[in-house]
Amino acid sequence: MIVLIDGDCALCVGLVEWLGRRIPAEKLTPECIIFVPGESDWGTVLLAEVGVTAFDSVVVLNNGHVHQEGDAVLALSDVLPRRWKVLAALGRGVPRPWRDALYRWVARNRLNWFGRKEVCPIDSRVAAVTYGPRGLLHRP
Repeated sequence: MIVLIDGDCALCVGLVEWLGRRIPAEKLTPECIIFVPGESDWGTVLLAEVGVTAFDSVVVLNNGHVHQEGDAVLALSDVLPRRWKVLAALGRGVPRPWRDALYRWVARNRLNWFGRKEVCPIDSRVAAVTYGPRGLLHRP
């Protein structure tokens, strides 16, 4: 799974930190998940390869599927413990137009509400699976 995030957005970086505290250690490896700033060189290439032209805040590439908006957030449950998978299943019960409208509303306001991150606070556990200026992983 490759998770492309807005590397300057405090909410997006916070999502990576939140995931890093909840993803089981055996899944927090480059073989299972990689976080990539969408505006990085590799992120730009990945987005172009899958045809995403309007990158906003989170895109998930997983098993040949491109997940955007509300589906991207729900796809992250694949690497989380069971209780989060159950919550995501409930979220999938909400009609996609409603999920996506909520996602777009938050995405539109996230910088005003949460601000930008000038310095990346990602801890070393998550940085090991983060590519780009905010992480340690070298492009595979």
